Amino acid sequence: MPQTPRAARRKTLVAAFAIATGMLAASVLAGPAQADTRVPGEPLRVYVTPTPQGDILRYVQQLADADGSGLKLKVIESSQGLDANQLLLKGDVDANLFQHRPYFNSWIAAHPEGKDKLVNAATLLVNVFGLYSSKYRSLEDIPEGASFLVPNEQTNLPRALFILQNEGLLRLSHPQSDGSASAVAIDEKSIVANPKHFKFIPTETRLRAKSLPDVEASFINGDIALTHDISPESALALEDKANNPYANVLTTRSELVGDPRIRLLVDYLTGEKVAGFIDDNYRGFVAPVQQRLIP
Repeated sequence: MPQTPRAARRKTLVAAFAIATGMLAASVLAGPAQADTRVPGEPLRVYVTPTPQGDILRYVQQLADADGSGLKLKVIESSQGLDANQLLLKGDVDANLFQHRPYFNSWIAAHPEGKDKLVNAATLLVNVFGLYSSKYRSLEDIPEGASFLVPNEQTNLPRALFILQNEGLLRLSHPQSDGSASAVAIDEKSIVANPKHFKFIPTETRLRAKSLPDVEASFINGDIALTHDISPESALALEDKANNPYANVLTTRSELVGDPRIRLLVDYLTGEKVAGFIDDNYRGFVAPVQQRLIP
């Protein structure tokens, strides 16, 4: 017997309701919808200093290729005269890995347009700062009135002076290198006792390493010492690695914090394999200091 139009409509409505109910039940069982975590095919452009940061990112690419995570990195090594934070702010790169926290903070203070637009996503390492000499074999051998090459930029000068304070050769107006505003502001005016009358010559970073054979003593960054074939065992004194406020940071734009490529890169940079790579390859000049700074 043929169905009436009303019966046919009722049957159609019942079927539609059953389908909708089934879809709702399936969605409830499946739980809340998940965010799209697919990795974009476009490489993440990261501006770095060549060693050790560039080496580490190339190692991360090997790890990503091996486990099939889909992360692709375009490693852009630094060139003289470029402001890596401005490149990031303008969108020319997606992240950078070259600066420590005090440098980043000082840059933001000088460039308020970057506040809230640039964020640190992870810490990775410390380029261990040290005092070196080709003329003397120990701190005790350094004579009264000796001259030291020290950083000519404020963000690293306190590291040199705190090393001398830690060794009992100076006394400063701040007790320790703790990353506070007072500690980062330490300079020669902060010296309250200099019993051996040491002198300080502000010098550009790479020149402090190149000039080592010709000077009494020089403070040198770990990565720079590494690339100038200086042995860490020859250091007269090294800064503390534990709780060091000068950890290098991965910096990105705030809008990219949720990007799967950034999140994957942070996973790798804070992982045990990268820590092992740093320990195995940099002879103590570089120490892993890994911390995730984004949710």
